Amino acid sequence: MDSSAYPIFFPSHHDLTSPALLPTLFTIHGGAFTVGSPADDDVWNRTFADSYTILVVALNYSKAPWAAFPTPLLDTEALYHAVLNDESLPIDRMRVALAGSDAGANLALALAQLPSVKTGVDPNPSPQAQQQPPRSSPPPTAVISITGILDFTTPLPQKLAARPYKRSLRGPRGWGPALDWMARLLPSSAWSYIPYGHDASDPLLSPLYAARADLPPHVFVVAAELDCLAMESWRAACRWAGKRVMPGVGERVGRDGVAVWRGCLDDGRGEDAERFAWCERGGEGEGGSTRWLLVPDVVHGFDSAGWRNKYLWGDEIARMDAEMKTIAYQREVAEWLWGVVWRGEGV
Repeated sequence: MDSSAYPIFFPSHHDLTSPALLPTLFTIHGGAFTVGSPADDDVWNRTFADSYTILVVALNYSKAPWAAFPTPLLDTEALYHAVLNDESLPIDRMRVALAGSDAGANLALALAQLPSVKTGVDPNPSPQAQQQPPRSSPPPTAVISITGILDFTTPLPQKLAARPYKRSLRGPRGWGPALDWMARLLPSSAWSYIPYGHDASDPLLSPLYAARADLPPHVFVVAAELDCLAMESWRAACRWAGKRVMPGVGERVGRDGVAVWRGCLDDGRGEDAERFAWCERGGEGEGGSTRWLLVPDVVHGFDSAGWRNKYLWGDEIARMDAEMKTIAYQREVAEWLWGVVWRGEGV
């Protein structure tokens, strides 16, 4: 298989001649299932690999409407196994996690549910692999959903009703639905990706409906407060954590007021703490965890350099705020991986 289908990011300080194995994060890019490539996440992947000594492998997939569900998912499944079967890569197979943004979050959560990923057995081994004794890899220990498309059952108006607009902020952060580019993409995304007549509540299509036991022991859900997708991420995190009270469909996420401190994930207002961040330990798997993080005052795609430059042009304050919060939430994810999921010494 062409290795260009999965760009690989070694930590820049890693000695390529060393036999040491590296914890590995598979990332899947966004683009509403219709556009994009792994290169869109080059900055994110390179920064994460270098900053936290993690091997990052970016998976590609076919795009709708030429490739509808489940073809993109099967693409990621094939590449996932191809990478794990590549003996030249220093992958620590006991410390593997999946991550994705937008459509990539959907695919990462769906990929984690597939039998071949849970058992670690490649369902379609290459001719070379067929000549070797069958091997298996442990399932991924964690999955990270970042501003994901997680629910195709809720109508768009309800998603938009849950997304706050903060009028004191410029551009798409505060000027209403007309500037919400994600809202404009979602109808065509659903039309392109979902086969006619397919059940929209299929957990492989709408991961919100996935049973907690079908996911890895550790799940981290990241959402942007000013995103029409934030509500479904919030509901998914609460469902997987076993929260007694679930947010209602269309319930407003976050708060109406602007955060006090720019560039920070927590502005110190304790009454809002439960809406913005929590971590529930335990759950379906012993020692598992479910983590929720709502990044304040940012829009969908805030953590992508390309999206920031395209949609926040002319608002340097918003761009700097988004960049600082990207660095901050990456650190939260890395500390969770090292300190909770992989139980390392931290970063």
